[in-house]
Amino acid sequence: MSLSIYSKSLYYDQQIDLDYFTFRFIILGASILPAVLFSTREKANLIVCLLLNFTLLISHDFIHAAFGVGYPVKGIDLQTYNFANVVIGVTYFVLLGSVLFLKINLERGDRKNLRLLDEVQKSNEILIFKNNEIEAQHQELLAQSEKLAFNQEKLLAANRVIEEQKELLSSHNKDLQSELVEKNQDLSEANAELIKYNNELRQFSYTISHNLRGPLASLLGLVSLFDKKILDGENLTIANHILDSAQRLDGIVKDLNKIIDIRNDIFKIRQQISLEDELLIIQNVLKKELNPDQIIMDISIDSCPHVYSVRPMVHSILYNLISNALKYRAPERKALINVKASQNNDYYILSVEDNGLGIDLEKHQDSLFKLYKRFHYHTEGKGIGLYLVKLQCEALGGYIEVASELNRFTQFTIYLRKPENIERQLLFDEPHAKIFFDASINATGIIWKGPITSEQYRDVFVKSLGFVKAFNTPNYIADISEQGTITEEDQQWMFKGVIPEAIQFGLRRIASVKPDVNHELIRKYLEGINSSLEKQGAEYRMFESMDEATNWMRESNELELSQKK
Repeated sequence: MSLSIYSKSLYYDQQIDLDYFTFRFIILGASILPAVLFSTREKANLIVCLLLNFTLLISHDFIHAAFGVGYPVKGIDLQTYNFANVVIGVTYFVLLGSVLFLKINLERGDRKNLRLLDEVQKSNEILIFKNNEIEAQHQELLAQSEKLAFNQEKLLAANRVIEEQKELLSSHNKDLQSELVEKNQDLSEANAELIKYNNELRQFSYTISHNLRGPLASLLGLVSLFDKKILDGENLTIANHILDSAQRLDGIVKDLNKIIDIRNDIFKIRQQISLEDELLIIQNVLKKELNPDQIIMDISIDSCPHVYSVRPMVHSILYNLISNALKYRAPERKALINVKASQNNDYYILSVEDNGLGIDLEKHQDSLFKLYKRFHYHTEGKGIGLYLVKLQCEALGGYIEVASELNRFTQFTIYLRKPENIERQLLFDEPHAKIFFDASINATGIIWKGPITSEQYRDVFVKSLGFVKAFNTPNYIADISEQGTITEEDQQWMFKGVIPEAIQFGLRRIASVKPDVNHELIRKYLEGINSSLEKQGAEYRMFESMDEATNWMRESNELELSQKK
């Protein structure tokens, strides 16, 4: 602008109209320089430069006029000059807008390119990282592949060894199998031979124990017929020896009978046993030896007053242990015998402890329960008591423990397994009838499955009578729901023969079970039975269910027990 004013001041009279546009075109061209030099982010610099450029372009004529070198110039009219100014102004804005548009698009592209470059850079870094990971994994896979190949070789070698051992084992197995077949055959033969010998031994024991009873009884009878008054001293001694030997032989045969009975498992039925009653019986038997001045017997059975087991065996166990405690008491001190009873979920536990002579368990542990073994010889005994106790315990599904110290004490603890089913212990089981024993109410019962024949009817009642005699059961239940029709002859046989004999052995209550007991004909029939039984001293009731009959007998038992007390 200064150069334009200066040149026009020197050559003002010589100016042409183009001289007024030359510098204006330079200013117009210079308008693109800010857009070139500055970024759109440098808004302050860009705006200042553009405003300065625009101001110079607009004020071009005013500045020149101020310095006295303004337009007009001869040869160009004012209208043309003004139009040229308008064109230059429009050109300025078009040029500036185009440059700015290009500038903005270029910078936008640059920014986009930078972002893309950043993303590419980041992607390259990620790819480099992934590539490094892949390379590491590749190296690891190579190492594992080598290890796998090595392990595979070892596995193949091991597999070859296994196959060899398998073949060897198969060969041994075949040999063992053939040997096992031979052994099994030998074992079967030995077992059959053992069974044969065992049966022969049982038969021999049975023959010895029973066939000797007759001759032995005759011998005892003959010896008792001796008139000892006419015998001299030597013959009397011989006669006494004969009697003593015969009596000892009789005791051995009786013991042998007991052992045979236990081993043949004839005692299978479990009854409710009052320990108080059994101990009272034992005390009465041993009352001559139970001198209260010399012996104290302490009984503690409150926690287990009753057991369900085989009465003769329980009696025998307690009798043998208590009699041993009396027999082997220490003479220098007052004897103390403690009898205790308790129970757990599986066993009844009976204990007999004394303060007697004691047993040297280290010396006699292995032979303590053997037959005819004795450990004190200053008293009488045959050495069969403890053997029977152990045998009976095992027969009842239990075991025995012993603790003892010489000259201090001996304690025997008996474990008797509790029976699983005491309500339905089968005594006889056939398609037409079942005979059972219910230990909870002390009753023999029959469940008929008729119709039945006269022979079956009588056979079942004969067997039932035998069980009533054996267990002295005061109660009898008959489920006659499916019995069928019984002839008058069979009924009279039962009323006149079976029931009177059963009543003699303690039968006191009879119950019949029939669902349609209220039917008129059936009631008359059962009332006739009731009338017949009342004459013979038995109480009779009719019920519609087995539970009702069982409850009646349980209540009757409790009432009878309370009356005794």
